[in-house]
Amino acid sequence: TRIAAFSLSGWDTHNAQAKRLPPSLKQLANVIVRLKTDLGPQIWGKTTVLAMTEFGRTVAENGTGGTDHGTAGAMVAAGGAIRGGKVYGGWPGLAEAALFERRDLMPTSDVRAWAAHAMQGLYGFDRALLEGSIFPGLQMGDRPGLIL
Repeated sequence: TRIAAFSLSGWDTHNAQAKRLPPSLKQLANVIVRLKTDLGPQIWGKTTVLAMTEFGRTVAENGTGGTDHGTAGAMVAAGGAIRGGKVYGGWPGLAEAALFERRDLMPTSDVRAWAAHAMQGLYGFDRALLEGSIFPGLQMGDRPGLIL
């Protein structure tokens, strides 16, 4: 298998986020550790895991201790093929003036670009194929150096 996808639920934390989010984060961590263990060092060294979502969360909690659907969010990159140990992408901050519509993290990049750069780095896919067919309309921008 060269590419696999999986889905984990439990991220839609409209209420009691402080109680509901830690188990989901632990589940994601366990999946990544299990992959690393089961794949072994040789395959893990060529592996990239991207944990992403199609929507973000609001910055501020709502009245029930959760967060509502928002515009931008964060993603996790793991694996032996990742140049780790740093935060990638822009960080505009959490000041109200830096938020999108004064409620959401400001989008600074398209998550599809990170997936496209990973696919290009791992498999050598042509930029035109990635931007035109795999992720239509995407503009990948400069290489972020995510893949070793």
